[in-house]
Amino acid sequence: MWKFCLELLCYLSFTVVIYVISCSSHNTDRYYQVQQLRLLFLNRGNATHDFSHIATIDEYWRWLKGSFIANLFPGDWYNGQSANDSNGFISDKTNRLIGWATMRQLRIRPDTCPIVNAVRNFIPHCFGSYTASNEEKRIFYPGWSINETTQNYSSSINEAFTYQTGDKLDTYIYVGDQATYRTGGYVYEFRGSLSDLHQDLTTLRELQWIDKQTRAVLIQLNLYTPNIPIFTSVVILVEILSSSGIVPTARFDPFDVNNFGSIFQITVAVIYLIFIVYFMIVEVYTFICLKKSYFRRVWSYIEIGIISCSWASVGVHIWQVKETSRVTSLFHQTHGNAYLNIQLLAYLNDLFSLLLAFCCFFVTLKILRLCRYSRRLAILSDTLSNATPELVSFSFMFAVIFMAFLVLFYLQFASFIWECSSLLLTAQMLFELLLLKFNTSQITGAAPMLGPIYFSLFILFVVFVCMNMFVSIINDNFRKVRNHIHRMDHDDQDMFITLLKRIQHCCGSNDDSVNRVTFNTNSTVITVSEIVDPIQRLSNKLDKLMAYTNRHYNTKKIRIAWDDPTVPALSWLVKQK
Repeated sequence: MWKFCLELLCYLSFTVVIYVISCSSHNTDRYYQVQQLRLLFLNRGNATHDFSHIATIDEYWRWLKGSFIANLFPGDWYNGQSANDSNGFISDKTNRLIGWATMRQLRIRPDTCPIVNAVRNFIPHCFGSYTASNEEKRIFYPGWSINETTQNYSSSINEAFTYQTGDKLDTYIYVGDQATYRTGGYVYEFRGSLSDLHQDLTTLRELQWIDKQTRAVLIQLNLYTPNIPIFTSVVILVEILSSSGIVPTARFDPFDVNNFGSIFQITVAVIYLIFIVYFMIVEVYTFICLKKSYFRRVWSYIEIGIISCSWASVGVHIWQVKETSRVTSLFHQTHGNAYLNIQLLAYLNDLFSLLLAFCCFFVTLKILRLCRYSRRLAILSDTLSNATPELVSFSFMFAVIFMAFLVLFYLQFASFIWECSSLLLTAQMLFELLLLKFNTSQITGAAPMLGPIYFSLFILFVVFVCMNMFVSIINDNFRKVRNHIHRMDHDDQDMFITLLKRIQHCCGSNDDSVNRVTFNTNSTVITVSEIVDPIQRLSNKLDKLMAYTNRHYNTKKIRIAWDDPTVPALSWLVKQK
């Protein structure tokens, strides 16, 4: 009993600690921050400057000049007064721009893909997709010329045609939808007045700064919101495909630089580390006792996952604290007027949140281990354990059928439906069909004859047949486990019920709540026990009092008193009886 209580208290305490650490730095302010910045920079719903609807390079230039650069300046107040006290802020006058925004282009070298000999005379050059091996790194003059031009341009225009390394730019690798882009590139800095930026963008467009060799244009800006306070890393990406297409995406990463700023958070973090050290000692001792059989237990891997993710999160947090100290120190020294890239902090914050999420996941699963003390709570694990042979056979059959439909939908609709453009997206669409979440109009529009047939066959074989077989397997094994529990289990063997009874006894609650009634039928004694409420308990006590009175007084005298005609009320009661 004491071992169970200690384990229960330890698990619940550790779960509370890890949830406090994980949720203390998350709030709704981050969500509203991201939504505000999306509305501000992406202009969703705007008829002419909607970033998500950009389909050509000309539309991208119009969005830059008509929407983006205007939001980099605070502008005037609603009453026409100038916002002199908001210098350095963007147009919402709440987020402080750290330094300036940058626009980085990644290009590829010409002739990076093979050309068919039959059309080589008509198509002399070919430009493939972006990879790290075919990235352009040469230095050019304005207009992508290898020879120096006689016309004079500003320094920002000249630097936009000069390749710069990632060490100089203080940039990091970025993963887009179509490729993973390296740290270097050709950079234009949004510095100067609004009129200067308009003039520079017009010049870059005339010089064809974005051309057929461009594969990605990344706009990066870093914001600080003193009211919350949080930092926000903004990356607005436009990917230009080799197959003539544009994919616009944007990422907004808000994060707090003071995750453990209060004494309470520091105390909880110390308690968390003590728990991790304790679990490590327990696991080492368990490994010494079990040796090779230690790795045959599922719970061993959950414990290893908790310990690994916990220490990894500690290391990431230390790294995050050092990087935060460096950024905040430079921000303080330069008064926010120098360019600082906080993209690494955003990556570290994502990694830290991911590790904590896995810790919470494993810890929550670990609570299920307490179910071994109660057969009724362990019904899930017992059901899955009994159904394992049948589920393995079913999984093989289901995998074969699902792969057949996966290949069928992918090859048939890869060029017509976005959800079938890759194997992963096709698998996701088929799993949504399993949940009966589908849009038949796309399938019918892509293949008017074969589409409905494929859809009907999938619903028939996978949803109706396979899913019902799966439910039947679980249902049959659940019935077996439930019947076994009803035959073999007793409340005295259930640790949770025993603990509850002891708690009730310590609180002064005895077995008076159980009412036992005995019936005599043909020399057979039947005792019925049931839980009663206080009113029924009072009635039971009164019945016992009446029985006690009848046993200790002379029954004969009582009957004479009842039969006395001088007492009419009693005679009437006897007749009624």
